[in-house]
Amino acid sequence: MLKSILAVVVSFIVMAIFSFAAFTCAYFALGAESVFEAESYDVSTIWMVIMIALSLIGGILGGLVCAAIGKSMGVCKVFAGIVLVLGLLSAIVTTMKEHPGSRSGDVPNFEAMQKAQTPMWLCLLNPVLGAAGVVLGARMKKLPTA
Repeated sequence: MLKSILAVVVSFIVMAIFSFAAFTCAYFALGAESVFEAESYDVSTIWMVIMIALSLIGGILGGLVCAAIGKSMGVCKVFAGIVLVLGLLSAIVTTMKEHPGSRSGDVPNFEAMQKAQTPMWLCLLNPVLGAAGVVLGARMKKLPTA
């Protein structure tokens, strides 16, 4: 049981660190003018594509870590469920925030994270992709089903 809990906690931390690092690097590589639509905090199409890819890759990484530590497909499925539920809760919070108005020039990374306006469909898709990635990553380890 302790190994299962450890697998979920470590996998979640790995996914969070990966996501933060990858999104930060992508933001600095692209710059605010490419991440957002002109004079707005609405995310651009290229940023949406990056979000989709990183959600899936992060999920796969989390699934691999969970499978390596937990050694059970059952634990990985529980972790996928946690990723899905927490992601959907985060999506609800994200869609409830007020629109920050117009954007002028470059903005710091932290401010961009706080004010970014992501479409509702993408807020709901990302947790699904993360959970699917967890299952895909776990299946790469060829674990027994539980």
